Amino acid sequence: MSSITWQELDDALGAAVSSALREAALPALRVRDDTEKPLPRPSYRIDLAVADEARTAEYAERGAEVEIYYYPKDAHAPRNELLTAAEALRCALGEGVDIGGVWLYPEDGIETDASDGVLAAMLRLEWIETAGEPEGEPMEELEYNNNTGGE
Repeated sequence: MSSITWQELDDALGAAVSSALREAALPALRVRDDTEKPLPRPSYRIDLAVADEARTAEYAERGAEVEIYYYPKDAHAPRNELLTAAEALRCALGEGVDIGGVWLYPEDGIETDASDGVLAAMLRLEWIETAGEPEGEPMEELEYNNNTGGE
């Protein structure tokens, strides 16, 4: 498997979140940070952090901590909107994220928390990538010594 870039992961997550919210009748604008005032509503933000990584000569174990923040349209009484958004994100991301034909699934499920009028969804994605081309001949091309001992 070729290396998955952080931009590919970010793009795939953004597409999945946008689609899930749109299907739940909560279309939202993606913002890159939450320092903009006034914050557009509804909107969401995705934070990615590198998780632990282990490498050998043959493979790399990679991972990402993902946090998704949803800012509802109604900032003062968002309970139903936050519950709907949480359910939509758990359903969409629980099925995994497709990145170039490779599916990444949440390792320990998806946690959601609604406090201060904002929904936070947290998950961890892990995957293994091979390092380079395998050495040696493919198994179907190996030639065996078929000497039966009588020659």
